[in-house]
Parts: sequence; C-alpha cells; structure tokens
Amino acid sequence: MHGMQEVSGSIPLTSTNSQESPMHTLGVITTVLGLILSIVGLIVGFWKMLHGTAQAEVWLGLVPLGFVGLLLGITLTQLSRK
Repeated sequence: MHGMQEVSGSIPLTSTNSQESPMHTLGVITTVLGLILSIVGLIVGFWKMLHGTAQAEVWLGLVPLGFVGLLLGITLTQLSRK
C-alpha cells in the first residue's frame, strides 16, 4: 500500500452487542417520563396559576415527581452499563 488507498476503520460504527438490558430500557423510559412530567407540570401549572384557575398546585406537584423519575431513570441507565 502506498497510503492512497481507502481503508475501513477497525472500530465498528455500531456496537456488536445490539441487545440492551431490561434495566437500561427501563431507565430510558423512566427518564423520558420524568422529563415529560416535569415539563407538563411546569407549563400547565404556571398557566393555570397565571389565569387564576383551580388546581394549579396539583399540576405543579407533578414537577417533583418528574425530578424523581429523572433521577431514577439516569441511575438505572448508569447502573446498567458494563
């Protein structure tokens, strides 16, 4: 070889282990649900509070639950790493 030929890399583009553990999958789902709960709780809760409608505190109460979901999900995904 004179250095002008194209070669493929020795590191595969995708992992050879394509199956994820159930703990990792649960962690990803929990993270996404926690993020959704936090965002929806903040948006709807503040919107209801600014417009003076009832149940703003119920919607804002979703925010801490969302943070717990985020923490649990991130923990599960990190623990599932090899």
